Amino acid sequence: MSASAPPSAPPAAQKNRRGLETRQRVLAVTRDLIRAHGYADVTLDQISGSAGVAKSSLLWHFGSKEMLLAEAATSLFKQIGQETAPQVRAGETPARRLDRVFEQVAQAFAANPEAKGVVLGMLFSGSVPASVRAEIRRGWDSHVQALVDAFSLPQRPMPAPMARLMLATFQGCYCHWYAGGCSEPIATFLEPARELFRMWLESAAA
Repeated sequence: MSASAPPSAPPAAQKNRRGLETRQRVLAVTRDLIRAHGYADVTLDQISGSAGVAKSSLLWHFGSKEMLLAEAATSLFKQIGQETAPQVRAGETPARRLDRVFEQVAQAFAANPEAKGVVLGMLFSGSVPASVRAEIRRGWDSHVQALVDAFSLPQRPMPAPMARLMLATFQGCYCHWYAGGCSEPIATFLEPARELFRMWLESAAA
């Protein structure tokens, strides 16, 4: 008697999975186009053609071009948070996790030199829809919480203001790096900040 085939996923689950895969593909394509052309010159037609997704579907998934660009940029925050989550890096010391966060941030900035700029530009632009700025703020708050979770110690949780300071340091280093024409490795700008936070972690563990 032959073994029966495993039951297939319910149609609703398959649809949800396809929808998620489409979103991830569109975000990846959008980041690639941004790297190639810059944020200002990326169009929905380009994204639609490269991702193989109808423009109407892009608008259905993301609502607007601005929201799509915002999510493509803030998805870098989410990626860093996922890769440094305590449950993912169980067994690592806080100091090693700190190194990993700074490495991931440096790689993200180097691979997407304009991504941080567009996030800041959208956040402070009065012409960007309020819903888009709200989405960026949600991504920002989530990134702060990811840092709190990554570096909290059992005896001393990382205060949210310290996580915000770390995030502000990332932005400041980025601005100096980008203003200098990205001529030096971003890690060079981030290294003094990493040393400061490493000293904080050591004092917290003492």
